[in-house]
Amino acid sequence: MLKKIVDKIFKNFHYKLFAVIFSFLLWFLAAKQESIVLTVKLPLKIETPPTVNVADYTPKKIAVEVEGTKKSIEFIKEEGKIYIKLPPRHIRSNGTTIISINPSIITLKPQLPDVSIINVKTKKLTLKLEKVIRKLVPVKVVLIGKKRRKFKVENTTPNYVTIYIPESKTSTINSVKTEPIDTTYLKSNGTIYAKIASPYRTFPESVEVKLIRR
Repeated sequence: MLKKIVDKIFKNFHYKLFAVIFSFLLWFLAAKQESIVLTVKLPLKIETPPTVNVADYTPKKIAVEVEGTKKSIEFIKEEGKIYIKLPPRHIRSNGTTIISINPSIITLKPQLPDVSIINVKTKKLTLKLEKVIRKLVPVKVVLIGKKRRKFKVENTTPNYVTIYIPESKTSTINSVKTEPIDTTYLKSNGTIYAKIASPYRTFPESVEVKLIRR
């Protein structure tokens, strides 16, 4: 009798085991793809026109309610950022302004197809704005590497660039530098295009540097 029961249990056992495993996988995938709603606090980035600089803003993070799969929301918690593009009516050349935060002025990045913002918990944003001015400044070429003393700059084109800086920095920024030019593998005279190394926007963004041997 016992043998018959055991034989019945283990008859086609591999099919039964496969069915159990397959059912578990289906349940696991369904649970994994199930949409959830969660409130997360994400870093805030402010996008403004080139004529305005954000000197400071509060808060630095805002709370938003997002909907999506658990896996995607976990990714957003680690890598996500909120970008706010200020509407023209909120922008002043100088001073402090307070704006209301709503889903229409914010963008979540990176953008995932299964994640969306359904509510904004942080309602206000305070910004300190500064007028941006244009200033013409000379370019200083930076040479590095073992052969830096064997080469010199014959000319830089252009040798002045326009830099866009906050009004409060006008008296402290009087020149810009290029990104370091490595001379280690230079063998003869040459022309190199070097980017301007500055936290502020410049025009142009790079210059032509002609190097000659001493």
